[in-house]
Amino acid sequence: MDNEQIRKDIEKIAAAQREELLSGSWWHSIDLGGGTLTPGVHKLDELLENYSGFNLPSDLGGKEVLDIGCWDGFYSFEAEKHGASVKALDCWRPDNFFKAREALGSRVQFEEMSVYEINRKRLGRFDIVFFLGVLYHLRHPLLALERVCEVTGDIAVIETHVIDKVFPTDLPVMEFYEFDQLGGQYDNWWGPNIECLTRMTRAAGFARVEVLRREPTRATIKAYRRFDDRPMQISDDLKIRDVFNAVNIDYRFPITGRHAFLAILVEGLPQRARRWEVRVEVGGFGIHPIYTGPSGNPDHAGLIQINVPVPPGLNPGRTSLSIWFEGSLSGEFEIDLSEGSEW
Repeated sequence: MDNEQIRKDIEKIAAAQREELLSGSWWHSIDLGGGTLTPGVHKLDELLENYSGFNLPSDLGGKEVLDIGCWDGFYSFEAEKHGASVKALDCWRPDNFFKAREALGSRVQFEEMSVYEINRKRLGRFDIVFFLGVLYHLRHPLLALERVCEVTGDIAVIETHVIDKVFPTDLPVMEFYEFDQLGGQYDNWWGPNIECLTRMTRAAGFARVEVLRREPTRATIKAYRRFDDRPMQISDDLKIRDVFNAVNIDYRFPITGRHAFLAILVEGLPQRARRWEVRVEVGGFGIHPIYTGPSGNPDHAGLIQINVPVPPGLNPGRTSLSIWFEGSLSGEFEIDLSEGSEW
């Protein structure tokens, strides 16, 4: 066989391999190198602009990223290009993800998993979590956000369908789709407005939320595990006097389960302080109080009681907590968290 025939055979094989690689339905356009671009519904420029809008560091070296609902994997591979160690999840095994991973020579790990199966013990904790285009597909969106929060160590980027254009209001509302009213798809269940989305995200355990992008029917938010207004110096005006289990009124503190709630007795907190103005930090994670006011116990006269859930994703063991209000920061108080959730 002459060299020309060998060349033609190699080109024919390469063309067949490229045709096979690009076959099927692609959602993401992914640059595979060598002039090969997957024919995604969402074009490469659009996806790169979306990623840029997350306002992440250009160098993600040393960071661990989790991509929940990765689909074809554009955001997983893009984070890897920026230096991150990435794990991708989806509730099925998307063939295109594996085609792209092989073509790119990527080291992104994949695990088939429902969002409801996500937890700290199984996956650990990630610096950055992507939760893009998933929420409206879920029957239990608040539970899903709690699962996302549990494995988020720093920030989560959340993108979803919203209804602000369809139903403009300042109230937090969410539309339910029983059948295929949204996009003709049977697996679209919920459409929150942005106000509802941000409040649900905080209720799920995130300390604060920043709206990154508003579109007529889509929104992207960045959810943080820490507050950004922690005072630098401890104040003598604010003191934590005791912490006990808010449910059992004892000193056992499970990190999960229906009894994972803390009651904090504070001296020096003004009675006018409203719970959304009070900051609580447990194990480095910010959490919003569910109650701030009198304890109802005469032995606690002069003290204010603050009840908070144990922040999602903490490890068992000795853990410090502190509070602050209007620039006054308490000293740290230590408690011993336990793994058990049976109490």
